[in-house]
Amino acid sequence: MDMGEKEALNLCGQLLDGRRYDLLVDKTGMVVTPTGEVLCILLKQRLSPELLEVVRPIILKAASQRKVAGGNRGVAAGTGMVQRKRRDGTISKIRGVQRLEDLSDEDFARLRSATDGTFGFLGRSVRAGQVYPCRLTMYSGALPSELRFMSELARTVAEAFKMSYVQKRWEAQFAKASQTAPTWLIRTAEGHTPFTTITCNKSWRTAAHVDKGDLKEGFGVMCCLGDFEGCDLVFPRYRAAVRYREGDVLLANVHEVHGNTLLLKPDGTIPQVGREPERLVCVFYYQEKMDQCERTIEKEHDFINRRERGDAMRKGKAKAKAAGKK
Repeated sequence: MDMGEKEALNLCGQLLDGRRYDLLVDKTGMVVTPTGEVLCILLKQRLSPELLEVVRPIILKAASQRKVAGGNRGVAAGTGMVQRKRRDGTISKIRGVQRLEDLSDEDFARLRSATDGTFGFLGRSVRAGQVYPCRLTMYSGALPSELRFMSELARTVAEAFKMSYVQKRWEAQFAKASQTAPTWLIRTAEGHTPFTTITCNKSWRTAAHVDKGDLKEGFGVMCCLGDFEGCDLVFPRYRAAVRYREGDVLLANVHEVHGNTLLLKPDGTIPQVGREPERLVCVFYYQEKMDQCERTIEKEHDFINRRERGDAMRKGKAKAKAAGKK
């Protein structure tokens, strides 16, 4: 079954439920599209309980950095983006998800407990006219032990990725990581992983969306923690869904439209507002263009500080621009 890319993209921003899939994968297995491309692979119980117990409080801390309401992921939030209201009631030029107090009752109930954050590194960006260098994510206060344990989690899921049916995707992502300064990679004592960044979500039922900013040649790698039901990951274009739980590793083409079903209590009932079960999700990826970052944090800041307004953000573009002037 394939409804087509255009029709699937039209679902972005909408909430998904059981009416959007016929096939549910809840055992180790793989879903392949009608054209033979791997859509997703579920690997059951690949993460040890001991490792998960160690990283659980770290992931919770990383996933609790900011509320989804008031953030900048309007499609995944299912609310769209609006011009933000300042505290004094005036309207800002900056667009984002409405704050909790401005949401509809339905969106308020769904997003009240939803938070997210990132662990690892982010590439250069411009927001509200401000240029940001390649940098450590918002969770910059991580203890050395926390970095070590999260790196071990990344190494473990990377190994599952490497040994999977989409090994060529791992090879492409690892090759790109190998072209990147080690400063910006999640790494262990044994070497670097193919990841620069881990996005962590807490109790967030995402609306239909497509991931952006990660390496196109790579693949989405995910795991989750918590005691809950529901929140199956749906790929409406192919009418397929995956039910992954604590201890599992999920590999998926996150450039296809996907989103979650309703988050339920462990007994399968609907939770009260503000009392949603704690579902933690980690998404591991290589952020595009991180190979353009300078080799050290100091050199990166120097590059940004020396950059004049209007100059290229990327070194490759800057060279091309300079060559064009000759």
